Amino acid sequence: MKYKYLEYLRACAALAVFVNHIIGKLPYLEQHKGAALQSIGAWGTEAVIIFFLLSGVVINHTVKKNAQNTSTFLKKRAIRILPIYYTCILLSIGIDVITHFHSNNTSNYIGTFFFVATLHGLLTTPLATIAVAWSLSFEVFFYIVYSLTIGKNQAKWLLGWIVLSMVAVYFYYVPISSIIVSYFVLMLSFSTLWLFGYFIYEFKHLFKTNFSTAVFAFSMIPLINRLQLSSNYYDIVTYLATAIVCAPIFIFSLNCGNKSTSSQKEINLTHWHYLPVYLIAAYLSMRYSRSLLISRILYLSIPLLSLILLNSKVEVFIKKILRSGERVMLFIASISYALYLIHMPIVFLFGRLMPDVVIPNIILIVIVATSLSILLEHYFQKRVIQFFKKS
Repeated sequence: MKYKYLEYLRACAALAVFVNHIIGKLPYLEQHKGAALQSIGAWGTEAVIIFFLLSGVVINHTVKKNAQNTSTFLKKRAIRILPIYYTCILLSIGIDVITHFHSNNTSNYIGTFFFVATLHGLLTTPLATIAVAWSLSFEVFFYIVYSLTIGKNQAKWLLGWIVLSMVAVYFYYVPISSIIVSYFVLMLSFSTLWLFGYFIYEFKHLFKTNFSTAVFAFSMIPLINRLQLSSNYYDIVTYLATAIVCAPIFIFSLNCGNKSTSSQKEINLTHWHYLPVYLIAAYLSMRYSRSLLISRILYLSIPLLSLILLNSKVEVFIKKILRSGERVMLFIASISYALYLIHMPIVFLFGRLMPDVVIPNIILIVIVATSLSILLEHYFQKRVIQFFKKS
């Protein structure tokens, strides 16, 4: 079963990362982007948080639909992730050679190949031409840990994982001399996001919400995620706060069109539950946020506008727009994994070959990245699946 609004979220997250890297990695735009362009293109972190939450949701849904043991689960994840991943890595290495890019070292190659590279650089950082690979290091870690919980005592193992991940969040802010310990603290602390998505799906039947609350929550994401609640640039507490704000979006997406079969009374999440969150975030944003003033004003205004303007007529109009763009959004969602990986080496390639060209570069990047994503998802990946079904 495909959840339409979840696919919209997937498509939006993929596009946000794509736009973020076009603005941030093309040399001319990187050097000349103004405050407005920076505000538009700075949604990459929010997109990855949504991807982590989505991953937890989808894994729970998939495993519930088709019970899997540890080996089956890992095999299916490997078939889904590895072929496209390593194809994109090879392309990235080829682009390194073509452009004579020499900033990558042996540890970058090894770390990216074996899913241990992170932006934090504890063990190593990913290849510069495919830096998005850092998030796959986390995903693979989440999958491996989850696979170890599968069995008759899964509930207890999951509870232990939750406790361990929350302890890791505390130690994430504590200086640790051991690089290996720091690495596992990092991985476990960020696994709270994946677990949050997993348990949103698990307990979706206990909650309900409406379209306007989901829109209000969605509009608050950039405001919350830019609070920078600590001096740590990659602030897991801020990301967790963002995940909590995302809850109505996922609950609405999962329950939309489905009649509740639960005998328990559902908790109705409304914008009134999130209005205090908005007010606190607005205060903290004006006091402590490092965002540009114009960005803060924008992020403060969007949730207010959604509250003021979103009535039944506007809701019908927005849903009509979503329906009209359904085929496009579902198509983007269907190639989102390949697009997420392939776009960055393509951006890097054209940025190096034509550093002072903007519009033609963007057009070429969109065409090439989209075409390669279609080839990878709709042809290459399908052949891989067919091969493993026969073997």
